Amino acid sequence: MCKEYFYMRISTQSREDEEKQKEQSFDRQKGIFERAGYVLTDDNTFAERISGKTKASDREQFERMLNVLEEGDWVIFTETSRFSRSYLLGMEMLDTLIFDKKVNVRFVSNGIELFASCRYSPYTWYTISQMLLADELQRRIISFNTINGLKRKQEMGTRLGRPTDITSDTIALIHTLREQGCSYDKISEETGVSKGSISRILNKGDRK
Repeated sequence: MCKEYFYMRISTQSREDEEKQKEQSFDRQKGIFERAGYVLTDDNTFAERISGKTKASDREQFERMLNVLEEGDWVIFTETSRFSRSYLLGMEMLDTLIFDKKVNVRFVSNGIELFASCRYSPYTWYTISQMLLADELQRRIISFNTINGLKRKQEMGTRLGRPTDITSDTIALIHTLREQGCSYDKISEETGVSKGSISRILNKGDRK
C-alpha cells in the first residue's frame, strides 16, 4: 500500500529570529496540509531550515525522506517555493523523485500532480518550469536588492561593523556571495567585514 510523505522547508534568517520564524513558517505549511485533509505525524513528515537553492544531496531531511520512499508512494509539498528556489535544481529533484524513486508528487496549493515514471506533458512541464523560474526570480531579486542596498550604505559612509554589530542583512549578503562562489577577499571587499569574521559567520551557519 502506498504511503504519503510530507516535505516542508523554510529559510532561516538571523540567529535571533530563528526560533520565532521557525514555528510561524512551519505552522503555515502544516495548516495548508491539514486544511487539505492530511494527517502529519513524526514518521511521515520531513522538515528542515535550509536555503531553497541547496541541492538534494546537501539536504539532510530530504535525503532521509528519499531513503524511506518506496515505489508508488506520494511526496507532497505545499507549493514549489517550499520545494526549491532554483529552476535547475528543482527539476533535477523532481526527476529524482519521479523517475529514480518512482514516486508520485503533489503540490497542494495549486493541485498539480506528477505521476511516477510518467513523462510530463508539454503543458505540465511549462507550468512547473514557470513556477520554479518565478521562485528563482524572487530569490534573485531579494539577493540583488540586499547587495545593492548594502553598497549604497557603504557609499554613504555607513560602517557595517564587527561581528557583534553585523546586521541580519549583512549576514544574508555574506552567505549569498559565498554561494555565488565569491572568495573571502571579495566578500570582505563587498561587505566591509573582516575575513576572520566572515569565516566565523559561515561556520556558525547564521543566515538571513
